[in-house]
Amino acid sequence: MTTNHGSTLAVLLLTAGSVISGCECADRPVLAEVRDTSSTGLETGASDGVTAIGVEASTTSTSEEPVDVSRFIGVFHNENGFVPLGEEVDNPGDPLLVNIEISADGTASMTMETCNELLGTFEVEWRWEAQPGPWLEFSPGPGEESLRFKAWDDLESLRLTTVDDCDLKFEVDGHLSTYETFRPGRACWVNRCEPVWTVEIDYCEGEDPTPCD
Repeated sequence: MTTNHGSTLAVLLLTAGSVISGCECADRPVLAEVRDTSSTGLETGASDGVTAIGVEASTTSTSEEPVDVSRFIGVFHNENGFVPLGEEVDNPGDPLLVNIEISADGTASMTMETCNELLGTFEVEWRWEAQPGPWLEFSPGPGEESLRFKAWDDLESLRLTTVDDCDLKFEVDGHLSTYETFRPGRACWVNRCEPVWTVEIDYCEGEDPTPCD
């Protein structure tokens, strides 16, 4: 029997080629999978980061709408029914003269005086943040050890809100003041309880006496 070496060699080469080709095909998906996984991992991470930032920015812009604080900016004085502004009345018992000044830079301050000049001027510094309502929420300012308002200290919360086109009211530890409002303009003593049974408070010189008319 004659052996056909050419045919045999061709068969062997084809078989070897198929084996080699089969190995390469088996290996390629593995390599491709590794590369794809690595590439996909990086791309997915970057995509997730962008998406997260985009969602956060979108949420912030829709949920935190700007609060108009223009009504709060300026100087305001306290008023109550016992000491009407511009009228000399009987001393109702240690009346208070309180002025607050609120700046657009997020800071605010308060000064308070009583009939007793020896006590001097009581001063408080605050920082404020605008809240929907609108409200201004106060926190202790520079040099303050606690949140204070008038004679109170160590307060848990202090907020200020608008009442009408002119008045502002404070909420102290969750309780809204019902007897005292703050109106635009700085107030000064006209009669600081001399004699002690009378008192008068009015706008300081140069202040507009009709800021809300």
